[in-house]
Amino acid sequence: MSITPESIIDDLENDRLPLPTLPEVAIRVRETADDDNASITDVAKIIETDAALSARIVQVGNSALYRGINPAETVQAAAMRMGLDTVRTLATSLVMKQLFQATHPVVDHYLRAAWKQSTDVAALSAMIAKTSTTLESDSALLAGLTHSIGLSPILVKAEGYPDILGNTQLLEKLMYEIYPVVGSQILRNWGFSEALVKVPAEHLNTERNGDNGKADYVDIVQVALLQTIDEPGHPLASVDHSQVSAFERLGMADNLEEINMTGGVIEVEEIREAIL
Repeated sequence: MSITPESIIDDLENDRLPLPTLPEVAIRVRETADDDNASITDVAKIIETDAALSARIVQVGNSALYRGINPAETVQAAAMRMGLDTVRTLATSLVMKQLFQATHPVVDHYLRAAWKQSTDVAALSAMIAKTSTTLESDSALLAGLTHSIGLSPILVKAEGYPDILGNTQLLEKLMYEIYPVVGSQILRNWGFSEALVKVPAEHLNTERNGDNGKADYVDIVQVALLQTIDEPGHPLASVDHSQVSAFERLGMADNLEEINMTGGVIEVEEIREAIL
């Protein structure tokens, strides 16, 4: 017996597909940051309970993106420099890498490739949001980073099926056909906003009309993804960019190289380095 896209969807709909969960510290940071009465100090105290996350927040706070006159030596100082929304996003982003790791070499290859692409898409999404929309760049970063999160449970499930892992065509059909619906369910379980939940579900649809004709996070991620795809088997790998209406809604031509993004290339790389 093997697995098929239909069998995985059935498992998903009947709660038989194990879905990844956010680490407790990320959940607590998000819940606290969403509390109108919460402060940077409250969030910093939660982060400080996790040594690895604390070190990364301080490191990012001292990166080229946020570096001040004096170095930030504590989580609270770094958090104050970045702001509550950015810290909430980073706390989620910095713990997500562990969801893209596996012990089986084939699965590990695909998950590592997905993580690299996700960081590329996330960094470019943040920059597009900042330069071309009134949408939040922090949310765009998170949308880019989580757009392919649905690949993780599918690949983990495939570990038990050597016939699938040994057949690239079958494996990629399994992955790419259903990861959008699986990803949306994961983000819904994580309590993400509907604006972000629909990113995994809709980012492969190049014929969509945005948010009632207006640019949204799906548009941003779709455009960023089209610029960064390096897997020939990806569903959008051969798409004609000139036929993708998301570019128009974002006020762009069909290639970001034609857009004046002064300093953008450098900033995209700085964002990517911060979340890697």
